Amino acid sequence: MLGDRIKKLRKERGLTQQELGSMLGVQKSAIAKYENGRVSNLKKDTISKLAEIFQVSPNYLLCIDEPASPLISHNIEIPLYSDVCCGEGIFVEDNIEEYISLPESLLSSTKEYFCQYANGDSMKNESIQPGDLIVFEKTQNLNNGDIGCFTVEDNIATCKKYFLDHKNNCVILQPANDKYNPIIINEFNYESFRIIGKLSLVISKRA
Repeated sequence: MLGDRIKKLRKERGLTQQELGSMLGVQKSAIAKYENGRVSNLKKDTISKLAEIFQVSPNYLLCIDEPASPLISHNIEIPLYSDVCCGEGIFVEDNIEEYISLPESLLSSTKEYFCQYANGDSMKNESIQPGDLIVFEKTQNLNNGDIGCFTVEDNIATCKKYFLDHKNNCVILQPANDKYNPIIINEFNYESFRIIGKLSLVISKRA
């Protein structure tokens, strides 16, 4: 069965359901449903992405082609910077600490990325927890509701949801945790504000 194949391959690669869900862009509960056979007709795109993650053919997942022949896989080297703050903000060093290698199938070879580890819990309701690896596409273009990485003071970065408020002529950086207040960007601090990335992928820290 498809669910059995997914569970087998996930365990062989040492992934938790939450980690696989993050790589696939779904919740942990969805992975559990896949593995339990509660979702009988997975979308073609979902099967294709699972095949890329596990480096097997879609036919193998569908139990059509028995041998699990690995597909040719290419990795993208992504620069890792100091922790991005999901709380009140911390300094981000200009130098690259190291490079993280991630499968090209999870991202786009035509875009540029950077990554950081989350530090804080202000984005917990968007399933971003302390220690999670957050991958951002380098861009200055965001739509309302997008999660991005921003500088709010010289060399300070934070991860929040972006909203442009035309009525009040300001930008609102909204946390996903009620215990934190939004950051308001207006005429008084706009010069130090910069959009530096858009969230592309969250890889959860294993419990």
